[in-house]
Amino acid sequence: QERPYMELGRRGRPEEVAAVIAFLCSERASFVNGANYRVDSGSVATI
Repeated sequence: QERPYMELGRRGRPEEVAAVIAFLCSERASFVNGANYRVDSGSVATI
């Protein structure tokens, strides 16, 4: 059973995290600078 605070109702798959990493290492992300990306299924609430 997954935890109720997981926004998508499931854990992330390794390939989903890898896709974000691959994007950030690619030329398509060449304009990204100083950003934070949460790959957590929406489970962290920001106040």
